[in-house]
Amino acid sequence: MSFLEVLKEAVDRVDGAVSAMIIGSDGMPVEEYAAERLLSLEDLGAEASQMIKDIGLAAENLGLGEAREFSIISDLCGIIMRKINSEYYFALVIRPDGNYGKGRFVLKSLVPKVAADF
Repeated sequence: MSFLEVLKEAVDRVDGAVSAMIIGSDGMPVEEYAAERLLSLEDLGAEASQMIKDIGLAAENLGLGEAREFSIISDLCGIIMRKINSEYYFALVIRPDGNYGKGRFVLKSLVPKVAADF
């Protein structure tokens, strides 16, 4: 299954999900899929690098171990990011009224499908 197919599956399986992407921890996008654009995926990629670093440092400073998943919920949308490996993340963008619990579950189940390709 291609990255694009997995991204589309994530969006299709989650009520309110509109786009998904695989992104490097350096902010470089690997692949993206958008049924609807609530925000610029290019901008998300650019900002993701700093978010990943900041959250990783916070988790370390709190003695939590490695951060595997994080989310940002705003008025415009929610973004759930799940770690694929030390260099790549799977991001899912969901409308404010979307199903965030299912989004987390779907990401957790789909990450192994793409992890083998990295």
